[in-house]
Amino acid sequence: MGADGPKVVAAVDFGTHGTGFAWAVRTPQNDDPRTRRVQFFTRFPGGRLDYPKNLTAILLSAAGETVAWGHRAHGAWADALADGRADGLGYAYAFKTAWKNGGSMSDMPTVGGFVDLGDRGRVRELTTAYLREIRELAMAEIGAMKYAEREVRWCITVPAIWDDEGRAVMRRAAVDAGFPDDPERLLLAIEPEAAALYCYLRMTDTDPGADAAPTGPARLPLHLDGFRFVVIDCGGGTVDITAYESESGAGPSIALREIGLATGGHLGSEYVNQAFRDTTLGERFGPAVLKRIERDHPAELLRMSRQWEHAKRTVEVERDATSVAHVLDPVRIEVPAVVWALLEEPVRARLTADAGGLPRQLVLPPDEVEALLDETVDGILDKVTEQLATVARTGGAGSGPETLLLVGGFARSEWLRERMRARFGGRHRILIPPDPALAVLEGAVHFAYRPDVFVSRQARYTYGFETAKPFEEGVDSAMRMYRDDEGDVLCVGRFGIAVRRMDGVRVKDAYPFRIVPVREDQHELDVDLYRTVRPDPRYVDEDGCEEIGRLTVDLSGTVGRPLRERAVMLLFYFGASELRVEVFDPATEETSRVSVDFDRM
Repeated sequence: MGADGPKVVAAVDFGTHGTGFAWAVRTPQNDDPRTRRVQFFTRFPGGRLDYPKNLTAILLSAAGETVAWGHRAHGAWADALADGRADGLGYAYAFKTAWKNGGSMSDMPTVGGFVDLGDRGRVRELTTAYLREIRELAMAEIGAMKYAEREVRWCITVPAIWDDEGRAVMRRAAVDAGFPDDPERLLLAIEPEAAALYCYLRMTDTDPGADAAPTGPARLPLHLDGFRFVVIDCGGGTVDITAYESESGAGPSIALREIGLATGGHLGSEYVNQAFRDTTLGERFGPAVLKRIERDHPAELLRMSRQWEHAKRTVEVERDATSVAHVLDPVRIEVPAVVWALLEEPVRARLTADAGGLPRQLVLPPDEVEALLDETVDGILDKVTEQLATVARTGGAGSGPETLLLVGGFARSEWLRERMRARFGGRHRILIPPDPALAVLEGAVHFAYRPDVFVSRQARYTYGFETAKPFEEGVDSAMRMYRDDEGDVLCVGRFGIAVRRMDGVRVKDAYPFRIVPVREDQHELDVDLYRTVRPDPRYVDEDGCEEIGRLTVDLSGTVGRPLRERAVMLLFYFGASELRVEVFDPATEETSRVSVDFDRM
């Protein structure tokens, strides 16, 4: 790439509902983030509007080749079902939701054909195939500006609630898709962090409501020491919430440290859509008819879902005399003719009567709309409350109201905004950017331009590795006793703590640990990595401890030497967006990076 770094930085926001890419050219004019020009791609094939996100959907052949992706994948799959040509095809939409636990939600109709999201390998295959398509499209756009791929630094977004193994597998899927196998040219951006950068650089203050706390300065003062804020990233599949505090002096540069503990879960807007399909359509049409629609008429089901998607964002909300929010008007959904024809006459008569005599209409009264939204919104509000309590513990009581940044596609929902204001607006400052759906994508470009803006993060777990320590009579079981080549009595299976849960860990700081092989003829040493939520685990096999991966240290250069001369130092970097491990060998005075194998999960 050269001593001056990349000439272009490009970000891919890999989302549950939609995925997009954006980029910026590194020039003296763009070095100032406040005036930096970020370019977005909006002309995705099959899309209804010019919008910088394509549908996160893909259609594969039995050989694993991409038949179609994005909006076109959904259309091609619907056509294949209608024409009886679906054999040998596999369709998946919203498959990002299957990453956290290596399996899908069985109640969300996101797959078809041979695709099984319970197969972790299949999820990775789908991700690789999709990323390959969007990388090729992005590179075609950047290449048209006469830049070579070797001149590009890429960045892919990941949720804050994803664990280390999820991020590592995402990196490998990206490399398999053609992204560079170089940690300096392929970065992972944590989604709430990217959103925080966007809000700082692009967002002016917005009115948080008449009963809200004072709004304060027009922009987020991240360039001042000690300013803290909570990011609430409400996407299609997941909600990510964490908190940060600025740690820099006056001037345009910013540095942030994490003071919250990433929380959230499967609380995105797709679950509101799922509630609409399961509850509203299931109750009105009947479960058997709904299954037939899902199987035979997915395009019509999507058409009704899109009407609901628009309605849930745009429903008008008002407060009553007691300041309780209510949806003003019912929502009307037009039923496609082919679906209406599937219904029995008594069902059609009932639905027509409910719609005031209008056929092919579903009418959702305001209280039903509120209930569908609240199935997910209630969980989001509880997670925000949990995060505020964490901030109070880790950062102390603030001198004034906390600042809450609401971003993500679901943040466009007026109902979510009103519920946020009702729960938190009287005590805290709530800010929403003009286009919250683009906060992560544009922020990831700024992160790729200058990755050093985050200086420290919170450890979500107590991390460590399996090691042997001096045996303690009366404490350690005789079953754990081991004598090494020099006659020392050791206790095996001990938990060597590298960092404790809730510790603040700086991005650039290494956590060194000395390890020694147990035999003079040992050529390599396998180090098993573990984590737990407990602060002081003694053994790696006690309750709550789980193995997350393994790294292998090469010791061939010191075979035959006394054990005391064979010690090496493991250097753990826990503060980066990905766990990084290096090995320093005092015998050779060499430092090498060691990869962690997370596929053992």
